[in-house]
Amino acid sequence: MELGLDYVPVPAGRRDALLVAAPSSAPADRLLPPPQQQSKRRQQQQRRLDLEQEVGDLKKQLWNEQAVHQILERALLRPASNSSSSTSAGSIPAIIPPKAKQLLAELVLVEEEIARLETQILDMKQQQHKISSSHHAAVNVNGGGGGAADDANIKSMFFISQAINADFLDRHLSISTAAKAAASSTSSPKLALPPRSSIDKKQHAAAACRVDEHKKKTGLVQPNKLSERIVKCLVCIFIRLLRSSRQAELEKPATNYLQAGSGVISFRTDTTGLTKEAKQPDHLHISSGGRSGQQDHYGIFAIQDSIVRDIGPYKNLVRFTSSSFDLRGFSTSPLLTKLRGLLEALQHVDLRFLTHHQKLAFWLNIYNTCIMHGILQNGLPSNSEKLLALKNKATLNVSGQKLNALVIENFILRQPSSVKEEFWRYEVDVEEQQVRGRFGLNNSEPNILFALCCGIRSSPALRIYKADRVVMDLEKAKLEYLQASLVVTSRRRLMIPSLMHCNMHDMAKDTESLVRWICEQLPASWSLRKSMVDCLSALRGQGQGHSHLKIQDIVHVIPYDYEFQYLLIPM
Repeated sequence: MELGLDYVPVPAGRRDALLVAAPSSAPADRLLPPPQQQSKRRQQQQRRLDLEQEVGDLKKQLWNEQAVHQILERALLRPASNSSSSTSAGSIPAIIPPKAKQLLAELVLVEEEIARLETQILDMKQQQHKISSSHHAAVNVNGGGGGAADDANIKSMFFISQAINADFLDRHLSISTAAKAAASSTSSPKLALPPRSSIDKKQHAAAACRVDEHKKKTGLVQPNKLSERIVKCLVCIFIRLLRSSRQAELEKPATNYLQAGSGVISFRTDTTGLTKEAKQPDHLHISSGGRSGQQDHYGIFAIQDSIVRDIGPYKNLVRFTSSSFDLRGFSTSPLLTKLRGLLEALQHVDLRFLTHHQKLAFWLNIYNTCIMHGILQNGLPSNSEKLLALKNKATLNVSGQKLNALVIENFILRQPSSVKEEFWRYEVDVEEQQVRGRFGLNNSEPNILFALCCGIRSSPALRIYKADRVVMDLEKAKLEYLQASLVVTSRRRLMIPSLMHCNMHDMAKDTESLVRWICEQLPASWSLRKSMVDCLSALRGQGQGHSHLKIQDIVHVIPYDYEFQYLLIPM
């Protein structure tokens, strides 16, 4: 039986719908396969993530630049308080290199110092105006014809006194005031006349005394600033003596140079300190700077087999020796007069409200002042006994209390556990508890060892310490002294100065721990530290051909050299 297919007619509306739907089904058949569609979708998502990450990086970079901009803006606006500087320095982003961070922090400190000095200038101008007004009133009451001349003299003497302090601003003020006084003296014939009688001189002296009393009552000089000025004045005295001695050498006849056998003397490098090295055997003697090309103030390169290295900033210091210490004809110097005035003002300072850092900087300056002033009064120490006697004789009146260098070092700067044994060889007129309670430091400072200058060749360089950076300056003094005084030989032997070995209890318990402490203080990049590490490796038997050695075989102590010497920072 055959099956037949019957024709079934399709309605017209359904046929049109099928015709319309047929073209749209053809592109759907040509779509991408599902795996390719997912790959394309992943690429788009990855591109979006990359763009978002790039935007995030740009935002982070923008934030860092805005933070640096804010730090620079705060620094240039000269913040008025110390707290602002600390916050500015602490908010520096980590992306900034360490050197840039340090420069930014120093910029903030410099701007603060500028703002502080400008405020001080305004205060000084106001105080000067008050002093001149009170003096004019006193002159009008006395009614003298020479009053204008006396006033001009007092003003000029005031600014001369300020100029001796080596303060840059005060020098400019003194120059301008002197110019005004000169102009007024040329225009007024009365100012050129001498005082009419001794009454005018008495009035001038009384007016000067009133000015001094007014300055003392108002307390213009802060203790730290006064101590800095005293040390600066003493440094100026020593440098003036050095220049005078060099000038005297230049004025000698040429025959003296021929008889000396050297022909030419250098006035930039002092060779007077070679007397002791000259007595050594030829295989040990090397002139100062002969091998290193730099001034060797401690004679470390004169030691046999010592490794030549850079000794840092010490090579640029001014060396003052006994050959320049000649006070003949210097007793009338204005610097000595100024020094007496500053030491007199030291008797009236108020130390009750000083912070720890202010006390530390003040007493370091006063100790060095005490030694330098004692040398000017009592002469040069030549051995340990005379140096100890000088420390006992060198006395200053500080805030109404007479203190010598021994008391300042052992009762004020040192704690009871670190008092030196040499102190008990002399009797003192003060009570330890009384001095410590009134002036003593609250905490111990082991780095003060590198700030106490006794005027001998083994002492560190002389510095002027300021309260706002005393800790940083002490750390700098320690590193510079270590760099200039330690000796490392090519035979892997180490020599340390007696200054550190005798005060070892402040830093370590024995010689080996002292050497390791020194290594820890030195920067890792210094060749000196690497050489010391090589020496210490011999203690553990790690060196080639070395057996196990004792610390005494490797470390030696350089004895004290009591030859007179001051290392001064050029001014």
